[in-house]
Amino acid sequence: MVSPTPPDDRSLPLRERKKLRTRRALAATALRMFAERGLDATTVEDLVDEVEVSKSTFFRTFPAKEAAAIEAEVELWSSFVAALEGRAMSGPVLVELQDILCGVLSGLGADWADRYAATRRLVLKEPALLAHVAHHRAEAERRIGDLLATGLGLPAGDLRPQVLAELTGTGWNIAARAWIDSGGRGGLRTLLQGVERAFKAVPAGLELSAPE
Repeated sequence: MVSPTPPDDRSLPLRERKKLRTRRALAATALRMFAERGLDATTVEDLVDEVEVSKSTFFRTFPAKEAAAIEAEVELWSSFVAALEGRAMSGPVLVELQDILCGVLSGLGADWADRYAATRRLVLKEPALLAHVAHHRAEAERRIGDLLATGLGLPAGDLRPQVLAELTGTGWNIAARAWIDSGGRGGLRTLLQGVERAFKAVPAGLELSAPE
């Protein structure tokens, strides 16, 4: 995963800033060209010509053109994992995970939210991208589960950290889908509210019981 970096982090060495700008340019160009032309009709050669970099630069940055298309998804989960790695948690873990996710979303900002909405619209048009999103999210959830198990000192085989990791992905998916279905109305603020509602629904849902 790529570590999260603020858009204008001048603390990075010049070489790293250039690599970051190239990555962002390729991702933005891929998102635009795939939406305009379609995934199959847009080649890696088209992308590198548009950004004016070499194919070798592209493949040092992304393993495939599909990866460039879902960069907003990658940024989200890379940032989440990095935040979890650096956090000393206390109290209910599900609440901590919600706080981390909301903090990450706030840090990524409105521009990221716009790019994420465009990514999800593209995925709806290009079902082949769904497998790439699912694979990346599954890897993130596995890493989150491992970090929770280590941080909480739980024994191998304890299923609770992985359940919580996958609930995090599910809560995000429900909130994001509702937000996308609304046309992204209300921007990042509404998306954050949706995340809070989705996470609150987890313990509330567990308390539901059918009439006897």
